[in-house]
Amino acid sequence: MSKRSDKAYKAAYGYEHDYGNCAQATLKALMDAFDEDMEIAYRGLGSFAGGGAAEGDGSCGAYVGGLFFIGMKNGRKFADIGKDPNDPAASKITLANRRIAKMLHDRFIEKYGTVVCHQIQRKLLGRVYYTADPDQYKKFLEAGGHDTVCPSVCGDAARWAAELIEAIE
Repeated sequence: MSKRSDKAYKAAYGYEHDYGNCAQATLKALMDAFDEDMEIAYRGLGSFAGGGAAEGDGSCGAYVGGLFFIGMKNGRKFADIGKDPNDPAASKITLANRRIAKMLHDRFIEKYGTVVCHQIQRKLLGRVYYTADPDQYKKFLEAGGHDTVCPSVCGDAARWAAELIEAIE
């Protein structure tokens, strides 16, 4: 584990533990580790916590935060479109970014068997919690949802994303 990926893991774990919002926690940790500061991106990811809108039926917010940062570092830019006459859509950049994103996906599948929030909950907590419901959220917290479970998933996502980005730098 590199210094940067270790920093990303610890920061993501701490942000999720202390402040919640898996997507934002993961993104903020990666921004810290890579000396990036894009508050608008951080704010934008606020809706992706808990599988999106706290519904749990979408992608894990930590996974989304990691994918988002990978795209921020390696995705195509507006200026890339039409720049290369042999690739006017800049698909080469898109495909390269997709390969890195797929590696993050594969790490989630290897460890958690899924990238879906509720399915990760089931694997790690033994059941699904509908965190948009106050009673279910209380039970989620009592089960360690924000003490260890989600913080460790955020830490993994941030560490893996950092490692993947460092590998191509």
